[in-house]
Amino acid sequence: MNERKKLKKQLAEKYIFKMYLSVNEVKKLLSENPKDKHDTLFASLTVGCVKINAVVFPTPDKMLLGFDILVKDTPESEEWICYDTLSDEIKLSPRSIEQSMFDILNREVKAYGLSYTECNFEVINCKSMKAE
Repeated sequence: MNERKKLKKQLAEKYIFKMYLSVNEVKKLLSENPKDKHDTLFASLTVGCVKINAVVFPTPDKMLLGFDILVKDTPESEEWICYDTLSDEIKLSPRSIEQSMFDILNREVKAYGLSYTECNFEVINCKSMKAE
């Protein structure tokens, strides 16, 4: 069993893959240069405390596919924090998107010491300010 399938089994409902656009819709977006350029979320993969979003985004001359890596500061947190943005190339095929996104996410998790299940960030206790 590959690593993605092991984590999918281990994390159960905390492993979520969603596609918001079809592969053909993404290919169409990438081939156009629309007047109303904006970021479009294409797919999302959540694996415990880390997440990767595939986004089609505009540049001055064309649309590109990029990936946002997001993390949680604690496993229970509702909020996601943007950790990094990447522009890896992936094959746009319905069968390979989830695995390709996992491979990119897994590479980043290993390279930066992130965790699928634990908080790896230093807790900084801030001084609270009193209103005068």
